[in-house]
Amino acid sequence: MPKTLNIAVIGAGTMAQAVHLPVLRRRWDRFTIAALVDHSPRRRREASEVWGLEEDTRYESVADLIAAVRAKTLTLDGAVLSTDGLHVEDLLALMRRGIPVLVEPPLGYSAEEVAKVADFERMTGRRLVMMAYPQQYDDSVTRMAENIAVKDLRMVDHEVLMPASQPLYGGAHVTTSSYDLPTEKRSERRKALQAAVEAGAGDGATQRDRDLYVKGLLTGVAHQMAVIEASYGPIVRLRAVRHWPKGVIPGSLELLGELDGGAQVRLVWHYLPFAPEYSESLQVLSARRRMRVELPAPSHGDRRSNISLREKKSGVVQETATTAPKGAAELMWEAFHGFVEKGKQPVSGAAEARDQVALLREVLSSIVIADGRSLEADESEEDTDSATTDGATADAATTDGATADAATTDGATTDGATTDGATADAAAPGDASEPATETLEQPAQDEEPAESTPAAASPTADEVADAWGPELAPSDTPAADAPAEDSATEHPRP
Repeated sequence: MPKTLNIAVIGAGTMAQAVHLPVLRRRWDRFTIAALVDHSPRRRREASEVWGLEEDTRYESVADLIAAVRAKTLTLDGAVLSTDGLHVEDLLALMRRGIPVLVEPPLGYSAEEVAKVADFERMTGRRLVMMAYPQQYDDSVTRMAENIAVKDLRMVDHEVLMPASQPLYGGAHVTTSSYDLPTEKRSERRKALQAAVEAGAGDGATQRDRDLYVKGLLTGVAHQMAVIEASYGPIVRLRAVRHWPKGVIPGSLELLGELDGGAQVRLVWHYLPFAPEYSESLQVLSARRRMRVELPAPSHGDRRSNISLREKKSGVVQETATTAPKGAAELMWEAFHGFVEKGKQPVSGAAEARDQVALLREVLSSIVIADGRSLEADESEEDTDSATTDGATADAATTDGATADAATTDGATTDGATTDGATADAAAPGDASEPATETLEQPAQDEEPAESTPAAASPTADEVADAWGPELAPSDTPAADAPAEDSATEHPRP
């Protein structure tokens, strides 16, 4: 009989409450929730009450968790790391104790940052990291290569329509975000995240570039790349990249790439804040067959993917369709159980995450070059760009908790990016914030009243989505797909 694993849930945000905790509770035969870690006392308490965790299983930090493991007052077999912001230092601390970790993407914001984890695994000779891309383990995705083999593959067309957070997480009953962190703590977390994003995007990146990199590429397109990689391997060459509408972040992205062997891949990712639902579909072509795969959002645990195959046999077009027996999130956790107990290798780990972030940085560079700019800093402007105001960089100064150009309030962002606490311009509930910028998605006056509702302020970090990847944050009102402005109120998504 499979061993029951003691799991620590690190970060009680949206993905933990909407995806991981429900699976862990449902699969009591495989997992026990042994600990919950969150730096917010309020959210730690509220999430524990919802999921029935005793007070002695709650910890404020990973350091406290590891201290309990070292003191042998807590036994852990594995952990899921779903915090906002930065992962690498906490991840390395867990790995040094030999604890396997399921990590919510992005693992890091630059290839150099992620390489710290991959290098640690290489030096120890043991893989301890599995990336939390549920749909890599979806039954329909794992069967794609069985229906159309890599050698027969002609084209893969993968499209995602990403709505605002309510259609994704509205039914998950996620506890509210908290604003109970001290100002100094929030400022420290913002600055660290800001530095990591700036290092990943490049010294010459503008705020729009950084927002697009984090909110569109690392948490959107990255999920699509992961799905393709699970079936047919990674994209080895970029052919073309485009982003539109101009100035709208994250807007829409299209990538044309090539797999090893020559098959072509087209990835299209749209952030559509007023769309009624999430949609993800793949069309796969060979010379003889056409395959279509429909994938539900991992947060919709009661829905199943389906795969259909059309081909011509004996002059007659035949179609077969199959529905997956389990949800993607549950299958991912079963794979993590095998990873921990039997050492079965994950589809994506630290090495794959490093290669992916390097490719996405190349995508961002292609978009910026097409705009007549570069991600490398202009030497003639370096002195100006490095000037500081009261200790904060000119491009990212903070004002009593609000970051200027790339910082987040524990991770907050403009278009649905989230953090573990307050939004950039609202360090506490009730703080005044600027009116929402008019967007290209603004409904006409004669449209439905619900769509003419003004856009809400940026959602909070525990409302992260997530994908996959992932994942835009949940909020009662869809966040507007607002054109980014070069102002102190913009923040990259964690």
